[in-house]
Amino acid sequence: MTANETQDQEHESIEETDTDSNENQDHESAEDSDAEQAPTNKVFRIGCMTFCLAVTVLFLWVWHHQTQFNDNYRKASFHMRNGEPEKAIEAFQKAIKNKSRTLFFKDAPSAYNNLGQAYLFAEQYSQAIETFKKAIQMAPDMAEGYVNLATVYLQKNEPKNAREICLHALQTFPEAPLLHYNLACAYALTNEPKKSLDSLGQAIDLDPELRNFAEQEDALIHIVPALP
Repeated sequence: MTANETQDQEHESIEETDTDSNENQDHESAEDSDAEQAPTNKVFRIGCMTFCLAVTVLFLWVWHHQTQFNDNYRKASFHMRNGEPEKAIEAFQKAIKNKSRTLFFKDAPSAYNNLGQAYLFAEQYSQAIETFKKAIQMAPDMAEGYVNLATVYLQKNEPKNAREICLHALQTFPEAPLLHYNLACAYALTNEPKKSLDSLGQAIDLDPELRNFAEQEDALIHIVPALP
């Protein structure tokens, strides 16, 4: 074997060694990259699964309490129609409790208004007043809460408080017939017949059916004949 042949073999051996070394390095680099990506992918998958599970649990929670709200609300309405205010109060309270747990839909002014009506029916005036005030706080753009609150004061024979509520609310709801009607009752009870007649006239102009109610209202019996 000549010296040149020996050198060629050595050169080829070196090249093969370099090639094997490069392949090993590439293989190790790929393994290292896969090893680095694997934990990242695992964390991402766990994060996605946790998020989906949390959303599902949250949905079930909200759905359950909204369903309970609806069921108790229907029960309460049934008891009110049957003249059972005490049972209606209990059902409305349960409905409101469940509504507060729905997280995103907690306010229920209509439920508070109806609970207030049940308290009023049961002659629990203090509770009715507080409940209607909560309804007004939740929905200040609804005249119903003010009408109901004034009604409680009228039934408590506190016409001055009823008058203040009506006058305040009429600044926002000038075309609410029941506010004018309650104001007419308040004026009649404070011996202000002219103001009572004016308020009753406005109420009937807005809702002619209120004349029939006025004819049966003790406070307004002596006012109705003066109507045009």
